[in-house]
Amino acid sequence: MHRLKRNVRRGVQFFLLAALFLLCFMRVEIWGQESGSPQETGSRLESVLTLTDVINLALYANRSLISSAYGVENRKFSLDAAQSEFEWKLIPGADARATDDMSIIGAGVTVEKKFAPGPVAALSPKITRFDDDDDSEAYSGKFGISLTVPLLRGFGSEVNLNSVRTAEYSLRTAHRSHYLVKVNIVLEAVSATYDIVEQGELVHLFQDQTKSFQGHVVMAKAREKIGLATPIDVYRAEIRLKDAQDNLSRAREALRSAGDRLKIVLASPLEQAMQVVAPLDYQPLDITVEEAVVTALKHRVVLKQVDDRIEESRRASRLAKNNLLPQLDLVANYTRSGSHDKFSRSMRLNEDFWGINLTSTTDWSRTAEKAGYQQTLLAVKTDELNRWTITDGIKRQIRQNFDSLLKAAERAQIRNEQIGQASGKLALAEIKFGYGMANNFDVIEAQTELQRARVNLLAAKIEHIVGRYRLRAAMGTLIES
Repeated sequence: MHRLKRNVRRGVQFFLLAALFLLCFMRVEIWGQESGSPQETGSRLESVLTLTDVINLALYANRSLISSAYGVENRKFSLDAAQSEFEWKLIPGADARATDDMSIIGAGVTVEKKFAPGPVAALSPKITRFDDDDDSEAYSGKFGISLTVPLLRGFGSEVNLNSVRTAEYSLRTAHRSHYLVKVNIVLEAVSATYDIVEQGELVHLFQDQTKSFQGHVVMAKAREKIGLATPIDVYRAEIRLKDAQDNLSRAREALRSAGDRLKIVLASPLEQAMQVVAPLDYQPLDITVEEAVVTALKHRVVLKQVDDRIEESRRASRLAKNNLLPQLDLVANYTRSGSHDKFSRSMRLNEDFWGINLTSTTDWSRTAEKAGYQQTLLAVKTDELNRWTITDGIKRQIRQNFDSLLKAAERAQIRNEQIGQASGKLALAEIKFGYGMANNFDVIEAQTELQRARVNLLAAKIEHIVGRYRLRAAMGTLIES
């Protein structure tokens, strides 16, 4: 008896263990079929991004923006190269030559410094070895100091720092271009985001409309069988259903295209699933067009660039005027040298030499230089005229964006009222249709008008929201410069 109980207990335990093992195996198999590997699961998850996330990601990962940043770095290296002209330079040198009766070999170094006003100073120690045919040798040591000073053309910090100032202007231009690329990227990201939002809302609207018209088709066919509807009622419902299905297909295609557009802006893989959310509420304008114009004239980077361009043209004109002067340089040098048959005594310098020279080379007529100077004066006038043109263009852009926002808000108000009217018409048509006082024409037409009003309201809202970003960009306040 006890043995039987023990065998039954063992059998139950074995059955429970087998069932537990089978359950675990099935669980693993189900996980492998449904969940997949962690990598596969992660690839199917959709990342939900807010509008702020989209903008930040675009400013971080956009390829055009990264390329623009490389351009700024390139200009920085150009500035470093231009500034290196005024660094202390250590220039080693060596020479070797041979004649019929002597061989000469020498080595030295030159320490040179160019100063911003134009003078160039140099220190040049050097030692030379002489070997005769009779195997005698001698050494010569020399220490030289030289100073070159331009007296007319080429004198002054403005002239000698020309390459540095040009590189600085190029760097400032690159920074402003990079900022404008940022503004365009933000606008593109906002536009693409709201394009996705709009097409997603349209998909939902057309899905509801498709379901509603499918119900109309079923109802019309059923009523036709019992003599309460005519074939034209069925055709009417089917035609509207096809229109709704076509609109739904177009909206889905546009939604995929908008998603790819945003992924390109964000430099994300086109295969990656992505979902964006953005607010659809909009606020009325809290600024007048005059205030917007004043803000734009104060903050627009393009105006700062054109002002910088005018000053650069004026600087180029001053350089061209300096170039009209003849070339006249003062060259002063001093050398102390010594020689001996032993290397250790060759640097006992006991001989002095000094000299002062005035050198000049110039074209007396200076025809090319005079023509170049007149061209720079014309360039200044052209840039000043261009500033007025850009200013008028900014004012016009502000007024256009401002008017577009007002019209979008007006259209949104009209569509809201139209939705109320269409809803009332639909309710009345459904009552009449329910009591057999009308066919499905009034109901279908009312639903179509209501759907059209909702679509137009959505477009007006998004146009107003995106338009506010464009207005801020036109005012120069979209992002910090």
